[in-house]
Amino acid sequence: MRFLGIGVALLCALVGIVYFSSSYQLGREANRELEKGNFKEAHTLALEALKEDPYNRLAYGVENQSRQRLNIQKFLENSKENQENAFGILKDGSLSPEEFLRLEWMVEEFKRGYRALLILNQPNDKEKEQLERYSQWFESLSSRLEEVKQIKNAK
Repeated sequence: MRFLGIGVALLCALVGIVYFSSSYQLGREANRELEKGNFKEAHTLALEALKEDPYNRLAYGVENQSRQRLNIQKFLENSKENQENAFGILKDGSLSPEEFLRLEWMVEEFKRGYRALLILNQPNDKEKEQLERYSQWFESLSSRLEEVKQIKNAK
């Protein structure tokens, strides 16, 4: 009976230490920020928690999820910017060789980044939808550029 009391006391002490440790407090705060959609703040807090305790599973999970969200957001922002730049190049109707190469570079950059993103991250449904729209758009641009190449080569 005495050993049971000591065991319970030790268990309570361990739970208290873990629950009130600054690493776990930071981990819980990081999780709240992640749930709010504040991915950058969640990532920063999770990294701080992991510096204090690299075995903090909550902080590890939050760091991983927030990093993925940040990677996907950055890729979507870059894709949007490249799409807008491509629209600017295409609006004139005629392409200089430099503009043509720039468009090809944008397509290749998208394709490389897209493959890597899908391998290393797990997009949610909304992100998948946005990624698919950009993928279709850049694939369409790639096809049009290939057609132009074939026409020029045939001449």
